[in-house]
Amino acid sequence: MPIAFLILAICLSALTASAALPPITDPKDRQILDGFLVQAAQVTEVLTPDRCRELAKDDAEETEAYLWQALPYLRMPLAAYELSHDAKYLGVFVQAFENMRGAMTTGPDGFLGWYGRIDPTYADPANPGVRLDAIISSFGVTEAVSDFLALVAEDPELSRRYAKQRGEYLDLVENHLVKKHDVRGDYVDLGRGGAIYRTPSQGLKQDYCARLTMPHNKHDIIMRAFLALYRVTGKDEYMRRAIRLGVRFKHSLTLKDGHYEWYYWDPAGEWDVKPQERTAWKHWMGPEHRSGYYSLSLSQAVLLYQYGLVFDKTDMDRFVKTQLTMCWNGDFEHPVWSRVDGTRPAEYTQGAYISAALAGFSEQVAQFVFTGPRQQRLLARLGDAWAAAQAAGWLHGKLIDYPAAKGGRQPYLKYGKQLLAKKENRDFLASLVFEVTPPGYQPPHMPAEMKDMPRESSPPAAGRE
Repeated sequence: MPIAFLILAICLSALTASAALPPITDPKDRQILDGFLVQAAQVTEVLTPDRCRELAKDDAEETEAYLWQALPYLRMPLAAYELSHDAKYLGVFVQAFENMRGAMTTGPDGFLGWYGRIDPTYADPANPGVRLDAIISSFGVTEAVSDFLALVAEDPELSRRYAKQRGEYLDLVENHLVKKHDVRGDYVDLGRGGAIYRTPSQGLKQDYCARLTMPHNKHDIIMRAFLALYRVTGKDEYMRRAIRLGVRFKHSLTLKDGHYEWYYWDPAGEWDVKPQERTAWKHWMGPEHRSGYYSLSLSQAVLLYQYGLVFDKTDMDRFVKTQLTMCWNGDFEHPVWSRVDGTRPAEYTQGAYISAALAGFSEQVAQFVFTGPRQQRLLARLGDAWAAAQAAGWLHGKLIDYPAAKGGRQPYLKYGKQLLAKKENRDFLASLVFEVTPPGYQPPHMPAEMKDMPRESSPPAAGRE
């Protein structure tokens, strides 16, 4: 899966563009920005109506064409607006998104989406022909649209100009892209253990990937959508959902020698057990095997910390220690990358295990991410549209997100305080938060090892550490 654009874009979500333009002191950054702005103005030449319809045909679960192939381009004009304050880029966003909306169809249960073909690797041979819409595509689009709405809300003139889109887009994301996954039973409340999303019940192989708990990196994508929705609507239910997802990730952390370790995927209930082999999980278990997944999973904790929720400075220190003592040897010229447990089997250690989300806590990380070879690669490909999609996250991260978060600052703290101004929300958070103490989470490698296994018909399970 092409996840490079996300690796550099996960420091934080979009900040409002009401602030002054970010200062640019490095001429190389200016050159990259100028080239990026040219490409951002041409996004609709990539996301044409025909291209959007073609991608929709493949936007099924486990394929996720819209998330990986359309969203990088859709986010470009949003970054361009924040980096330039030129409102023309918001018009580019609207035109591109209208092309995407035009490719939507209505599913059997009445919800709009991009329903695509299922990859034969994952398709249920007993139920051929089913078309699915990818859950994380729904939430990835929700975040981008919510960021657009938050940006235009900052300016009265823009609010008037895009009043029609505000009503239509909010209805689409709230009543279709988000709501349908509750109606379908994709969301599961685990009580004190947090919450998870899981794959659809139909169309996928029943003993392999149907009704499978999402891995941690995909929950990061979903959680970001809820945080973005909260910023634009102020509805507590969205922030509460993000908190529950973050609590579940925290319950999945093992604490060793002052650093965190975690798996790519952890089971959450009986739906993760193979129906024909009740002694085995549907999915393999082990440390995250791709650097991009590592970065995504970790970034959900950093982002909630920025809101002052679920994770605290002690947690951040532990993640930084994971980065600097387990995943990277600290060498800029000859970096050696390892998984969170320090191992690096060739077939399960893919890419550079460094998280841009930690730049605000480590100058060493920031220097590696925002200078040197990564900067040079972007310079060398200024005229390439896909490279520009990656540059969007890199530029936003370096010029906006990193300065706002440097030194461990919490640029979204006002939203956390806004939520916690209500007693019922303070009580809600108090019922879920906890400190990870040694040894932390111990993964159940077989179903028999899971304590108090949640079941379909049971009430939410107690928390686990």
